[in-house]
Amino acid sequence: MVKLREPYCIQRAQFSNNESKIGIDGILSFDYMGSAEFEFGALPGSLKIIRGNINRYIYEEITIEQKEITVFFHKDFKSGIIEYLKDLATRKFRLKEYSDFDNYIYDDTCFKNKTDFWWDIDNHIMWWKTNTEFGLKFKIVIQPNKEK
Repeated sequence: MVKLREPYCIQRAQFSNNESKIGIDGILSFDYMGSAEFEFGALPGSLKIIRGNINRYIYEEITIEQKEITVFFHKDFKSGIIEYLKDLATRKFRLKEYSDFDNYIYDDTCFKNKTDFWWDIDNHIMWWKTNTEFGLKFKIVIQPNKEK
């Protein structure tokens, strides 16, 4: 079993259908995070690691506070993934930028949640508001060699 590291950089995104872009950029619109840790190839680097281990990645449907989430993660993280997401939802971790995940899980009325997708670029985990159409598109673009 591989232990999850405490996350620091969680990339936020919204579902998108941008046919002028290819690969993951065609199905997601990424938020500008405003910190150098998210720049300089951090996302492509994490994506490369995920794709290099794609046969060890699994999908799991998880419900937290009646919110359905689809999680895509390395199978060695299975025993800790629910606790990890619950800890993120309760702000247990100190992140570089806010994740907006807590607002989605707990319907914080102070802020309108606009995030559909989260990507932990430290642990190479992706999760999103369960959405069948998006899930089908994701399964296609996450495969290696889909961004050429």
